[in-house]
Amino acid sequence: MENDNKKIVALIDNLMSADSLEQPSQNFTDNVMSKIDSISNASATVYKPLISKPVWFLILGSFVALVCYIYFKEPAVDSGWFDRFDLSNVSINPLENVSFHFSKTLIYAVVFLAIMVSIQVPVLKHYFNKRMSI
Repeated sequence: MENDNKKIVALIDNLMSADSLEQPSQNFTDNVMSKIDSISNASATVYKPLISKPVWFLILGSFVALVCYIYFKEPAVDSGWFDRFDLSNVSINPLENVSFHFSKTLIYAVVFLAIMVSIQVPVLKHYFNKRMSI
């Protein structure tokens, strides 16, 4: 065993002494840096907002127009600011006239879906965590 290791080391030393190291060209660093500069200049990302300035001004102008319309709608008789708004017809519960009637089949389907989701989420979480750790 030890004799085999000595032969392997001698063979490797012989191969390494016969081979020389490769040397990069004289202008290797300049070539690499010029390619990096060309890539970094070509892919510059320009920031473009999702909502442009004219649209923001339009939204702001609409809001100001709405506030002005509400303020100047009726002449002010009382000194209170809230007295200008007629809030007597405002309904607090928007669903007061709506009634819901669900069939038993729909209720069973929703319960079955909830059970399946509550089982599958932990199983899939365990599967993906195990897969990521490998």
